This record gives sequence, structure tokens and C-alpha cells, in this order.
Amino acid sequence: MTSRRWSGRVRSIDRRTLAAVLIGAGALLAGCGGAATVLPTSQALATAQPTAPATVEATLGQLESAARAAGLVVESTLTEVRPAEPPSFAAVARWPFHALLPDDPAGGFFVIYAFPSAALAADGARDLAAYITSGPGRVQFPPDVRFVLRQVDSTLVFYPWSPASSPDPKTADLAAAIATVGTEVPIPPG
Repeated sequence: MTSRRWSGRVRSIDRRTLAAVLIGAGALLAGCGGAATVLPTSQALATAQPTAPATVEATLGQLESAARAAGLVVESTLTEVRPAEPPSFAAVARWPFHALLPDDPAGGFFVIYAFPSAALAADGARDLAAYITSGPGRVQFPPDVRFVLRQVDSTLVFYPWSPASSPDPKTADLAAAIATVGTEVPIPPG
């Protein structure tokens, strides 16, 4: 008789505990799901902005034209894209974009950085170019990485790509298309 009472009590406690755990887990998941729908991934970055300034839109227009000439489509993305950057880029506003590569859906991401002036963009370009070829920057990329870094007025366009890592032959076409926009930022030998 004692074991029956004990068994009933344990089941009762187990059910209450299970119910509490399920309710708590549901609340946690609902909270996470709500946050994900309210804030797109691109806004999760401290430096992301809700709308792109006219300079970014103008740069994007040039990039879309160049990509279209290469048979590629560029779209905005909610994927968090943050390539290796120097510490000075922590507060620089950035907008990620994605060129659709049929054989490499995870590839084709590039970033447009917006600076307050063309002079500051040129300073940022030199800083980024030096960083990506330095020890701390270089180790964050595959050994065969190639960089496309372009300045368009007060914006920078950065596209790191690896021929060995991308299964899509159009990856090189994207790099060539981006390289037609703005002016080249020299990358020091690394």
C-alpha cells in the first residue's frame, strides 16, 4: 500500500514538472521566434541601418548593372555577412548583398560599407587592405583567397572569394563584374 501511494505521488510530481518544463520551453521558443521575426538578421549587427543611404543605393545600382552584364542577379540578404575587418570598422555602417550563384547558394556574398566622405572611405580602404593581408586578417580566409576591394565615392565594396572553395564557375565572373565598379584599392602583397 505504501508503494502505491508513493508511485502515485511520483507520477503526479512528474506530470507537474513535465508541464512546467514544457511551458517554460514553449515560452523560451516563443520569445526567440518573436525576436527573429521583429529584427531581421541584418539589423542584428550594431552598425546595420534600416535603410541604405543614397550613396549605397548608387553603388548598388552600378554593381547590379555590372552583375547583370555578367549574367548574374544581385539581391539584398538577411544573412549576417561580416568578413574579416580591422577594429576600425566596428562602427562602420555596412550592407550585405548576395549575387545568386546557381551552383553555390552559400557563395556570392559581398558587403558595401558607407563612410561619411570619400576621404574617410579612402582611409578605410587602406586600413582594410592592410588588415586583410596582415597576420590576424589573413588567417581568417582560405589560403587561395582573392580580394576585390573597390571605392565608389564614399562607399567601399568588399568581395573576398576563393576559387577552390566555390563550386560555381560564375564566382570568378562576379569578381570580375565587381572589379569594374569604382576604383581599385590596391591590396599589398601578403
